Amino acid sequence: MFIALSLSFAIHEFMHAAVATWLGDDVAKLQGRVTLNPLAHIDPMGTLSLLIVGFGWGKPVPYNPNNLTRFKSKRLMCNMVHLAGVTGNFMLALVCAILSGFIARFFLTSSVDLYDIMSGQMDLSGVNPVVFALYSVLSYTEMFCLGLIGFNLIPLPPLDGFHVLEEFLPYKVKYSDKYRKFMFYAPRVVMVLIFISAVTSSFDILGGLVSILSFPASLVCNIFYFLVVYI
Repeated sequence: MFIALSLSFAIHEFMHAAVATWLGDDVAKLQGRVTLNPLAHIDPMGTLSLLIVGFGWGKPVPYNPNNLTRFKSKRLMCNMVHLAGVTGNFMLALVCAILSGFIARFFLTSSVDLYDIMSGQMDLSGVNPVVFALYSVLSYTEMFCLGLIGFNLIPLPPLDGFHVLEEFLPYKVKYSDKYRKFMFYAPRVVMVLIFISAVTSSFDILGGLVSILSFPASLVCNIFYFLVVYI
């Protein structure tokens, strides 16, 4: 599970840093964030949240929008940076789904049906321990990546989904008193929702949002997994 957590966070924050650097900003590079070393990206509270409720966050990657120079559109480049993390998580989740599909097809001792594939409830009895460990790492990595995708796409600050929408807000709105108050209170609302998700499942608004926002990525991964197992 630790390996899966490390990979999920590392690819997310690395992609933010790498894309910002590619677009011309060197802030993340100077801070040593253009690396796949998990220790450079893991946020203790975000990691704990991911373990407890299934979604979390890494240490934010700093960047200066004024340094982005590769393209003419500043909005385009900023959104490329904002969406780089979830894009990296999706690519990693897809690779994990395909590789775990190969394991399910060639190393499982019992038949696999569609329910097993969609639910992830596989019979691994009699499988080599190394194969079992690899399958577990791939499955957890895919699950954590999907959790990061769904959580980070929620349109509330300080999450990536909000920053994408923020690029389209009028200048007058972004510099209003109400907007400043929203930016102050919204992260606290997110923390309250995370706490609620951790203590109860009957009022898990955040978990529902994460499931909805990660569903397209999850569906694609399941389709590829199914195709690898049966074709």
